[in-house]
Amino acid sequence: MASTDFFASKKAAAVFKHGILSRYPVVFASKTGKSVEGNRVVFLDGYAGRGEYGDGQPGSPLLLSRCAEFVKGYRNVLGFFVEQNPDNFANLKRVLDEKGGDAERIVRCGSVDEHLPEVLTRAQGASLFAFLDPFGPALDYDVLKAALLGRPSWPPTEVLLHFSVSAVARMGRAVQVARSKRGDLSPADQKTADRLNRFLGDDWWQDHFARVRDEGDDQRATEIALEVCERYEKLLTAGTEYQAIKMPVRPRPDLLPKYVLALFTTSNEGAWHFADSLGKAGVEWSVAWKTEQLRKGEKYGQGSLFGDDELPTIEGYSKTHSPEWTKIIKANLERLLDERGSFCPADHVPEVYGTTLGQAGTPHVRAAVKLLSGTSVANTGKGDFWKEQLRRP
Repeated sequence: MASTDFFASKKAAAVFKHGILSRYPVVFASKTGKSVEGNRVVFLDGYAGRGEYGDGQPGSPLLLSRCAEFVKGYRNVLGFFVEQNPDNFANLKRVLDEKGGDAERIVRCGSVDEHLPEVLTRAQGASLFAFLDPFGPALDYDVLKAALLGRPSWPPTEVLLHFSVSAVARMGRAVQVARSKRGDLSPADQKTADRLNRFLGDDWWQDHFARVRDEGDDQRATEIALEVCERYEKLLTAGTEYQAIKMPVRPRPDLLPKYVLALFTTSNEGAWHFADSLGKAGVEWSVAWKTEQLRKGEKYGQGSLFGDDELPTIEGYSKTHSPEWTKIIKANLERLLDERGSFCPADHVPEVYGTTLGQAGTPHVRAAVKLLSGTSVANTGKGDFWKEQLRRP
C-alpha cells in the first residue's frame, strides 16, 4: 500500500511507464476490438492509486481513460479501476468523475484478487487489457497465471505487468541474510518469505538469493532479482502461447533498474507495436532524467553529471541518436539473416531491436531495412514491412 507521498510528483522512471499507457492501449483497442461483437474492450487498472499526482499530472487511470476516449467513436471501452487504500480510492473516484471523460467505467475499492471475478464476467466476449502495477510483490501468481493468462485465446487478453526489481531484491536479500544469521526465520521474516512465495508461485527464488552475503549487497541482490524476473516470466508463459516483451526501467542509465515492464501477449503484431511504444516512451524518459539532473545542478549551483548543460528536447534527442540506432538495428537484421536465412521482423522483436529496445521505434527499423533493400534483402521497408519476410535476394 502506497502513501500519498508517492503521488506527489512523477519521477523520470514513471515517465517511461506512462509513455506506454498513453499510447499502447489505443493500439490494443483498435486492433483487437474490431473483430469482437459490439467492438467491446475492457481496460483493467488493478492498482489504480489516486488517479493523478499532486502536481496535477495524470496517473494511470486518467491515461487509460483518455485512451478510451480516443477510440470511443469506433470502440466500446469499459474502464475498470481497482484501488485498495480507502483514501486513495476516494481521491481516485473524484478525479475520474471530474476528468475521466464520458467512457463507461467501474471503480471498486478493494484488492484486484477480490474484484477480478467481476472483471472477467464483464469481459466475457470482449478483449481485455490489464495493467497491473502493484507496490511491490502484491499480486497472487495463480491469479495472473490461471485467471488472466488462462483466459480463452479469443477474444485476446494482454497483461502489462510492473515487476518491482527493487522490492524483490530488498525482500529476497532480507530473508537470505536472516536465514544465514539465525538459521530459522522470525515471524516477520517468514511473512516476507510467504509474500514472495505467493507472488512468484513457490519458494524457488530462495536458491537464487542464497548467493547474497550481506545486507549491503545491493548490486548482487538486484542482479539476482533480475534473474528471478526472467524465471518468473518463463514460469508464467510455460504451456501457453504467450511471450513477454520486457523492459528494465532505471531512474537514469548509470543506476540499477527499479522495475521491469513486461507485456504478456500472444500476438507478434502486439509485440511489434509495444516495442514501438517503448521507443517513444524511452525517448521521453531520456529527456526527463536529463532534465531532472540539470535542474538539480541548477538548484545546487552545479552542472550536469553527464557534461551537457543544455535542456534536451524530444526532437533533438531523437535526431541525435537516430543514425546510431539505425546502424545497430541494421547489424541485428544482418545477423538474423545469417542465422535464419529468412525471417519476419514481428516474430523476432527483441532480436531485431537488441540494445535499442526502449529507444528506437518502427521508423528506425524501417530505415535499416531500406538500407539493406535491393542488395541484402528482398523487402522494401514500405507499408507493414514488419509482417513480411526478410530474405536475401
